[in-house]
Amino acid sequence: MVFRFLLVAVGLLPALAWGLDADALREDAPSVYTVKKGDTLWDIAGKFLHSPWRWPELWDRNPYISNPDLIYPGDRLRLSMVNGEPRLSRQKVERLSPEVASAPAERLEAITTVDRSVVLPYIDRYGLLPADQDPATVGGRLVTGQTERVMYATGDQVFARLDGGDDPATEWYTFSDPQPVRGVAEDRHLGYLVEHTGLVTVEGPADGELYSARVERTYAPIRRGDHLYPGRAAAAKTRFLPKPAPPVAGRILRHVGEESMLGQGQMVVLDLGARDRLERGHVLQVRDHPRQVSDPQSGKTSTIQGRRKGTLLVIQTSERLSFALIMENTRPIARGDRVRQPETE
Repeated sequence: MVFRFLLVAVGLLPALAWGLDADALREDAPSVYTVKKGDTLWDIAGKFLHSPWRWPELWDRNPYISNPDLIYPGDRLRLSMVNGEPRLSRQKVERLSPEVASAPAERLEAITTVDRSVVLPYIDRYGLLPADQDPATVGGRLVTGQTERVMYATGDQVFARLDGGDDPATEWYTFSDPQPVRGVAEDRHLGYLVEHTGLVTVEGPADGELYSARVERTYAPIRRGDHLYPGRAAAAKTRFLPKPAPPVAGRILRHVGEESMLGQGQMVVLDLGARDRLERGHVLQVRDHPRQVSDPQSGKTSTIQGRRKGTLLVIQTSERLSFALIMENTRPIARGDRVRQPETE
């Protein structure tokens, strides 16, 4: 699956440790690269770096990057060495023509890291709730519809009881059966995975204590009695920067969705969350289980670290759980695989 990444203004980047050395570059890194239609930031960074997630360390601070438009097809990226460190600068290409000269310039409005068509099918369909939050009281309940039916579809008017004060949120996800998530090594309750059945938009108060709402989208049958909780702004969930995770050690608990084999472009649930200082945008490596080996001569036991299997990008966190997208993998990724802070190559 192709990931479409948008280039980000360095003016919006946090302070970086500009210490990328020449060993971080691929041996076949081009000195000049012309951006092509369909390119992604991750793919372009991978042409220059062994670890594509280190791309912010490669960009040079120059006028184009400090206040840029998006990088467009036809732009030329030039690699150079500055004080012994690699830098990538951009030669901006004039794109205006008589036919489009009067059109407004396209500007970067917000940091968007991943292609929404890859991420939104997951964050629209699934959510995480902390272990100490009762899913039955998380936000509200769908009580009935304009007509008495068991199930409701897109466009139907429904009525809900909402726990949102006098000014509740506008968008609410519906779900029916929350799935408890437990740890692998320790059988602890870490939280809930909820599969959304749909999205409703609140129109205003109805008679009594109910609110009138309309079903905007359905992912599965929406039924009377479904739970509701406030929706999320999709754009905000895709605006973050890749960065190495802090020193952590965790496990993949399960996949998200119906896939049996896990690979690039699929989502997993981790047993790490906000309490582990994990945030959206953190990058993690997936590794095989370590092996215990015995020296036949001395009899001493040693531990061999598991082989690297892939790279994850954290998309969403709760207190003890996280959603992470598989960015790349060299071997199938499975439940129980270990995740840790990435190592530079």
